[in-house]
Amino acid sequence: MIYQEAKLASRQRGVVLATGLIFLVMMTLLGVTAMQTTMLEEKMAGNLRDETLAFQAAEAALREGEMFLQQITLPAFDGSNGLYAETPADETQAAETQAAETQAPDPITWPGWSTSGRTIATTMSGVASQPRYIIEQRRIPVPAEKGGSVQQSATTMTSTMYRVIARGVGGTESAVVILQSDYRR
Repeated sequence: MIYQEAKLASRQRGVVLATGLIFLVMMTLLGVTAMQTTMLEEKMAGNLRDETLAFQAAEAALREGEMFLQQITLPAFDGSNGLYAETPADETQAAETQAAETQAPDPITWPGWSTSGRTIATTMSGVASQPRYIIEQRRIPVPAEKGGSVQQSATTMTSTMYRVIARGVGGTESAVVILQSDYRR
């Protein structure tokens, strides 16, 4: 009987080791996968935070641009200090009314956001660069008859339309939000 127990014990020696190694490999794979998922979620949360910061910065610049337009008198929209005038579609009319340098730049591709435009008066913390805005004085076609939309109503004959374009940057330079609003004065 002792001989049978010794023979049985000698057959089972390596099974526990092999089973333990298999479980160890499975637990390691599970841990690595969980860590990769956690790191991805952390990156997603950071990107969402950057986007939210950029949106808030752009919104602050947009509101400050609208407050700028509430002044009693406005400076000339001559292409300096972030104040631009819209260039008419008709080239003859453009030559008569204004120079090409007064035209507002394309807000998406304009490299001047870091140095030009108007910076908001308050300092925002947590952003890579302070939000900026530009204002474009718009040309409104004179209505041919009464009625129509708000832009073509009789009140716009004495009103001026403006486009405020704001750019906000989040915690990193890669998180950028550009907003715009139309303002009638």
